[in-house]
Amino acid sequence: MVSPLRYAFLPALLLGLSACASPAPTPADEAPTEGSQNAESAENSESAEGSESADPTDYAVSFNGRSIDLRPYVQGFPYSRITPDLEHGHLLYFETTPEGTWMRKIDALPEEGQVDLSQGHKLNDIDWSTRNYWGGEYNRTLGGLIFRGDERNDERINIYHLDLETGDVRALTDVDYIYAVGFSDDDRLMAYVVRNGAQEPFNSCLRIRDLGTGEEQQIWCDEGGDDRLTWSAIEFDPANRHVVLTMQHDGDRRTTNLALFELNRPAAADDAQAFDAPRQLLERGTRHMRLGAIADTFDGDRLLYISAEGGNDALYALNVETAEPTLLAELDHELSDVEIVEPEDSGPLLFVLLEHPTGSIAELRDLASGELLQRQKFEESVYVADAFENRLALSSSSVRTPFELDLVALNADGPVSAPITMEARRLAELPSELFEKLVHCKVERVEFETFDTVETPEGSQPRTLHAYYFEPVNSPADADRLVRMTSFYGGGNYFSSANQIMCEAGIATFSPAPRGSFGFGADFAALNDGDLGGDEIVDLFYAARWLEANKGFEPHQIGVYGSSHGGYATMRALTFPPGTNDHQDVYPFGFGLSHAGFSDILSFYETSNIPDWVILEAGDPTTDAEKLRARSPLTHVDRLTSPLLLTHGSNDSRVPVAESRQFAEAAQAAGTPVTYVEFEGQGHGISGLQNTLRYYRAVFSFLEGEVLGGGDSRSGEVRADE
Repeated sequence: MVSPLRYAFLPALLLGLSACASPAPTPADEAPTEGSQNAESAENSESAEGSESADPTDYAVSFNGRSIDLRPYVQGFPYSRITPDLEHGHLLYFETTPEGTWMRKIDALPEEGQVDLSQGHKLNDIDWSTRNYWGGEYNRTLGGLIFRGDERNDERINIYHLDLETGDVRALTDVDYIYAVGFSDDDRLMAYVVRNGAQEPFNSCLRIRDLGTGEEQQIWCDEGGDDRLTWSAIEFDPANRHVVLTMQHDGDRRTTNLALFELNRPAAADDAQAFDAPRQLLERGTRHMRLGAIADTFDGDRLLYISAEGGNDALYALNVETAEPTLLAELDHELSDVEIVEPEDSGPLLFVLLEHPTGSIAELRDLASGELLQRQKFEESVYVADAFENRLALSSSSVRTPFELDLVALNADGPVSAPITMEARRLAELPSELFEKLVHCKVERVEFETFDTVETPEGSQPRTLHAYYFEPVNSPADADRLVRMTSFYGGGNYFSSANQIMCEAGIATFSPAPRGSFGFGADFAALNDGDLGGDEIVDLFYAARWLEANKGFEPHQIGVYGSSHGGYATMRALTFPPGTNDHQDVYPFGFGLSHAGFSDILSFYETSNIPDWVILEAGDPTTDAEKLRARSPLTHVDRLTSPLLLTHGSNDSRVPVAESRQFAEAAQAAGTPVTYVEFEGQGHGISGLQNTLRYYRAVFSFLEGEVLGGGDSRSGEVRADE
């Protein structure tokens, strides 16, 4: 079974500064981050189901003379995080109602046809919009789902057990943070990494629990030293004598290693550190960029792992005894998923999914040699929702297509040129009549040149960046045109209801992938390491000029928006001082929308739960404090001349709410144009129906009053708009 618990070998992508989102966004996703809807009470959820008249919610928002009905986006397909369990035959998912977000279960997947999501039964009365759920997997010893999450949207991540019959949830841990979880093949042992402390330097410990007896041992603690435990998969050998997990060196997220722990020595009752330090299996100090073990490949002697040590993802086999790696395959795109599958009438194979800006590629490779056997391209971005034996549940989405979930059977009955056939049937999709209500954008993939060059076989060439442009089907008059441009985490090939809502309102979206983005190889992703707020921002200037030259926008009509790192980049783009990296360059953006952004890199480092991200992206505050202060939007708040909307959740631990509050206060003191809206009880993202509606109302009110109308915020007033 595929589980987010087991796929942590891409921590910079999955657990970095970006808001955690479902791997397959659906039209129920929310802006600025995916989440589920809010609730006032769980008591009335059953009575309101299936009855539009029982829902008094006002879904209408208005902008510039247009009325937009948000109901199709947030309630038309109210299901999200659809997770089939192919081994045990059930399906878990979340349903949004005006009263709350509920976890539902379908006990048996249909033998044919699509699953009827309206028939799932509610597991409990927990409103899941009020807490984080980071995915789980079924455990045979406890007879239920073990998942990671929190209880108040504050990312105090712990491990929980969900009884799939009664719906009861109980905490298995009560710690500051859980970095990693893994289970033995027989599901009896659970290994997990606990991070202790509220700020750097953290101390992390590996623990092993016998889920049958409840007995637990602490294996090793890193004491906040140079070699630390971190986000990781955890792999047991079949004899339960060893575990392998990822270790970080010198506080650098990309200088990592695979560490082998021995489990066969009992700990004395009074010995907190009875076990030896782990054996490092790879050369210490190597920057792997992306590193991690592949699930279920550790047989005690051999382990498969992925590393981007050479600049691109590659598949390796590791002799555990000699610590000798063997290159099995160089991959031509970034790996997004890998599973062991066993087609009918065939031995086990590796099913590899590669991601690129315009879709996905599925590869079947020999498990022993890594040899490529077959390859298939998809126009959509494809993700593995689950895998078991010869079956895969594949979820797909693209900029043009909403959510689809297919059940795929692999069979070794094809011709010699392609011996493995993939027989697919649709398991779930959006109703066809909903599609027309959701799609209001014309989509165009484009490339544009930025300021620097790259070396090619033909010589030095201008660097080109990838982007998607979303044009409203019903465009407004030229004077009323606006375009919002993604400041970071752009260029993704997935369906975004937020983009469609904006298009329905007559607002275009430009989604570029500046340097530092994923999907273009580890070298490109590392271009902004240590340069946060530098050249990645200048890329945005060139993107804006492309919009001027090719789409006819004027600078005051072009805005930037983003969440988390993107929220910082938005503030940075609007306060960018000329001379940064010797660029005598600025751009007069017309407006900005920043959610959960950090305004001061130094205070963010001191209060965030991911200080190692700051070291990777910006530099070490102990040695680079002056540079980090210069790269902070708060330092240059007086340069802000365009209206800016700040939004933030009060319970955010990734980027604490003080980061937006202090920028808003400084802007007010400086007389610069900022509007601030805070979401009580929300964490790093925005979830809950009422919060979603409030967010869109705040955005449209801001754009109409402060951007098109040049309203109150230009006087420097900081307003906590409703």
